[in-house]
Amino acid sequence: MPDPDDLVRSLVQSHGLTHAGESRNTAYYRLDDDVLVAIPHEGSQDDGATARDNVARQREIFRATGKRGAIVIFFDRMTSQNKDARAVYQSMDDVLTCTALVGGTMLTRAMASFFLGLSRPSVPIKLFATFDAALAWCRQTNQSADRTLRAERTA
Repeated sequence: MPDPDDLVRSLVQSHGLTHAGESRNTAYYRLDDDVLVAIPHEGSQDDGATARDNVARQREIFRATGKRGAIVIFFDRMTSQNKDARAVYQSMDDVLTCTALVGGTMLTRAMASFFLGLSRPSVPIKLFATFDAALAWCRQTNQSADRTLRAERTA
């Protein structure tokens, strides 16, 4: 079984990511002021409390850049996400232009389908098999998006 930290090391080296912060279940890395990369801790679970912590970190990071941007989340590393967490993430358009989920396992596809089917996210969200495909979509979305920060919403 590959070392989970190999993913982080590989992305940091190949894309020049810089560490931007941590929540209880996720490490955040900046690609630039356009894209934030979220790498959940291997095997983590997401509930209302961890989601609120994640939203606070994401808002803090994007507000420091002064504009909205995209987030790429490595969804494969999570084992579950409950309805409370999904509800918290629905109103992130104050700082996000889009959300790209990266994952290829059956569990990831099921969680993503459940999230997309039951949620009404305020920004576009898509599932991708690779980081590069997710990044390309984020870049394209950011080019046409209004990146002006909006008034903060409460989670």
